[in-house]
Amino acid sequence: MNAVDLARLQFAVTATLHFLFVALTLGLVTVVALMQTRAVRTRQPALRATRVRRVRFWGGLYLINYALGIVSGLTQEFQFGLNWSGLSHVMGNVVGAPLAVETIVAFFLESTFIGLWAFGFDRVPPRAHLALIWGVALTAYMSTFWVMVVNGFLQNPVGYEMRGGTAYVTDWGALLTNGATWYALAHIAGAVALLAGLLMAAVSAHHLRRDRDTEFFRPTLVQGSVLAGCGAVATCVAGFVHLGALKDYQPEKYAVLMGLSGAELDGVRAEAETRYGSGDWLPPAWVGGASVVMLVLGVLLALLAWIPATATRGPSRAEPLAGRRFRLRLPSVLLPLGFLALVCGWLSREVGRQPWMVTGELTVRDAVADVSPGGMLASFLVFTLVLTTLAVVDGVLMARFARLGPDAGLFGDPDLPPDADGYPDRPEDGRRKPPVDVRPSY
Repeated sequence: MNAVDLARLQFAVTATLHFLFVALTLGLVTVVALMQTRAVRTRQPALRATRVRRVRFWGGLYLINYALGIVSGLTQEFQFGLNWSGLSHVMGNVVGAPLAVETIVAFFLESTFIGLWAFGFDRVPPRAHLALIWGVALTAYMSTFWVMVVNGFLQNPVGYEMRGGTAYVTDWGALLTNGATWYALAHIAGAVALLAGLLMAAVSAHHLRRDRDTEFFRPTLVQGSVLAGCGAVATCVAGFVHLGALKDYQPEKYAVLMGLSGAELDGVRAEAETRYGSGDWLPPAWVGGASVVMLVLGVLLALLAWIPATATRGPSRAEPLAGRRFRLRLPSVLLPLGFLALVCGWLSREVGRQPWMVTGELTVRDAVADVSPGGMLASFLVFTLVLTTLAVVDGVLMARFARLGPDAGLFGDPDLPPDADGYPDRPEDGRRKPPVDVRPSY
């Protein structure tokens, strides 16, 4: 393999593994923020206490994934700087500003909010603490937006002009409203909801199969299943809409994804040669296979993700659910399928624009830095080892804390909350009674 092949492989590995962290983070932070909103608005002390326990439990899992995801993001930044100097030289005026904003949002605002939130239990008033987690969620999605602005430009360059071999922004409005960005954001929004819902359902079902904390996990099994089902449907719909738009700005990718052959494929190839010159401008054929796998898994998840929620129907609350093994084991099967669908979708998007780094303007070969094959191989092995280690550690830690349950995890504490003594009940007029010898928060 030459340096270009190694650079492509390195980007595929680092981007794919980092994207898995990001997707789960986005889904979980939304879940935790909604849970905490519900807890703060709850008036009944006992119910509020249970809902705050859920915030602490799912928030602990989110924090583990976020912490390791930040490190994987640093690895992604390093490989960009080491391997893709051609992109910076030609397109730096366009992609530099969005990536700078993303770095400020992710590494300053989001990290600050999440630090205050994580250490703010029982130290920050409930409404201020709620504002912190919504600040985390908002900055997380802002960070994703700026990354997708850059990615959308790579897919469908708009709002720029070339001067002396260097790109300059001429229309920020066109850049920020790029269809390639917004179609992908809609697709990702459904995918992260799907992934978070599958994780919620899988963890909840694990405890319900063992008849542990039934009252705690019964609602989250239903919530996770419904969230996963809605996310799967939204992902499929957004994907089909995006596929139709793809024909306009990436006809070569569209032809491969749709499996065109014969005269139709020859026509697409001839049009590409007319625009870009002689050469093979079609992405590799296996991208079509990855797209088919993504499509099949998406439809399968849209049909099956709802089923675990039905395990809670029928029996009384005193009757254990452990006997409904098929429906309680199903989330553990669907969760890895969700990750696989996510990987296939990412490969379809990124590899599908090959051989271009920026469609129609800059090829991957021209974007690669002047690095020897030996140096590229060394960085590939190091980055792959780091990211694989992070992924394994993340999976082991999350699995361990998920199995420990709500009172023994990262934020677990059997004394918190103290049966709502620290969060007094509200009368019907909505005003809170003054606390008596209590903690300042939950």
